[in-house]
Amino acid sequence: MARYYRSVKIMDKTLIVLGVLVLAGIGLTAAMVVTSPAQGSPNAVPPAPGNPVHPNDPTVMQNDKLTMAKQFVMDDATFQFDGMADTVIAALDEGTGIATIEFTSRTAGYGNRSGMIVAEVLTAHKAAIKISGNQVVSAVMDEKWDMLTQKEIA
Repeated sequence: MARYYRSVKIMDKTLIVLGVLVLAGIGLTAAMVVTSPAQGSPNAVPPAPGNPVHPNDPTVMQNDKLTMAKQFVMDDATFQFDGMADTVIAALDEGTGIATIEFTSRTAGYGNRSGMIVAEVLTAHKAAIKISGNQVVSAVMDEKWDMLTQKEIA
């Protein structure tokens, strides 16, 4: 009988230790979530000390435009159908304010091609995105496809 009680005491201590470890893990996870950078800005860089971010800072506005253009392309039907996220390259021409987003898709064509017969060939795409204020005003892919109307350019 004494052996049984000794086993129970050891088990109780083990459960207490495991409980404490689980709670510590939950606490660490919560701390990491609270202190992580905002979602949606994976490339966010904190401002340098003594150099606060100002809403009219052209660098910040250009980064926002590039992020917005990249998200627009990734939300587009062509990319959603079969675009490869690991191939996305984004650049902003500061002179024109046009963002160029390049990516590769697994099949040829544009838009949502569900139910269509498509050539299964890796296809490079290049989108030119113009943003004015907080709105995409022009979006053309490969100089052939209007991304705003989802139609070929005549």
